[in-house]
Amino acid sequence: MKNLFVILAVSGIFALASCGGGAKEDDGKAKQDSIDSVAKLKEDSIKNVEELEQARLDSIAKAKEDSLAEAEKHTGGGYYVPTNNGGNTNNNNTNTGDNNTVTNPVRGGAVKNN
Repeated sequence: MKNLFVILAVSGIFALASCGGGAKEDDGKAKQDSIDSVAKLKEDSIKNVEELEQARLDSIAKAKEDSLAEAEKHTGGGYYVPTNNGGNTNNNNTNTGDNNTVTNPVRGGAVKNN
């Protein structure tokens, strides 16, 4: 009976020892899979940043085109003349509109009357 227990114990030890041999291979494969997944995440992140940058540049180009088209529409193809002085195209800010009063600009933006 003692011999039977010894044989069972020895065969059990061999069975347990033979099951654990593949762990190193699995660890290496898991490590490589982890490295591959990190590399893929990095590539995806870079691709995403490039797409966002291209979208930003496209948006800037579209805004510039729209702005130029809007300016072209308002100026009729010529140069821009502000209309904040009652429609008078004379952009000299020293003239208030009547010919008797002439003002000279002074430092700081104030207007000095002569």
